[in-house]
Amino acid sequence: MHRYLGLAQDVFAVALVFGFPLINLPTMQRLKQFSSSTARLALYRRSVLTTWTFTVAALMLAPLRTLRVVPHQPSDLPWRDGHSLGQAAVSALIAMLFAWILWPSIQCLFRKDMRKTYLKAYQASFIRFMLPVSRSERLWWVLLSITAGVCEELLCRGFLLHYLRGHLADGPSLSLMLAWLLSSMAFGLGHIYQGRRGVIETTAAGLVFGMLAILSGGLALPILMHILIDLRILLIYNPAEDDPADAAALINGFHPHSRYL
Repeated sequence: MHRYLGLAQDVFAVALVFGFPLINLPTMQRLKQFSSSTARLALYRRSVLTTWTFTVAALMLAPLRTLRVVPHQPSDLPWRDGHSLGQAAVSALIAMLFAWILWPSIQCLFRKDMRKTYLKAYQASFIRFMLPVSRSERLWWVLLSITAGVCEELLCRGFLLHYLRGHLADGPSLSLMLAWLLSSMAFGLGHIYQGRRGVIETTAAGLVFGMLAILSGGLALPILMHILIDLRILLIYNPAEDDPADAAALINGFHPHSRYL
């Protein structure tokens, strides 16, 4: 039984790294050619369904009590164990990075007029084709953000990290740092629909989320920060209020290479 479970975990790990990123890729490519409220809502629903499907499969192969914890041996992090200064420095760096990322949304939370400061940047964003505009889209974006935060952390910083370290029924038994690096790269590959820039940026994000999981010893903080970072879009980008004419075009449908982008 253990052998078959290990084989199933091998197959799932390969599917997670190389198959999962391709599921919504054709839909994303079509959305890049022509994006509308209807198309974006269809994408959100499909993404939520497929991501939760993979997460449920992961939980069938490995218990949640295992995936939600990120243990380490003293030899894994020599700069951390017995060196509180090193851990404090890395923790402070991560905290400052998250504060920098979330600062615009905090500004917009208390001063809605600040959104116009960031509007042009989002109008030129390479992911604008998938950003929420209508009320329905924004509501689905909340569910999509929660799904991404919970499921992607369980899949990449949970299942994949444990699998690569050999903590499950099977796996290559890599070092913590190498498993951290490879799982972060897999996380970036999962965003291949965003192009080269998106893969690089999300790989970097994966490294940060992964280190946060390692330092905290679990997935609670990475999940929370992941959700907040995705949700921050709703506080910063709201064309329906800040540029109604542009919002109408975005809802009805637009070509990303048109003047609206």
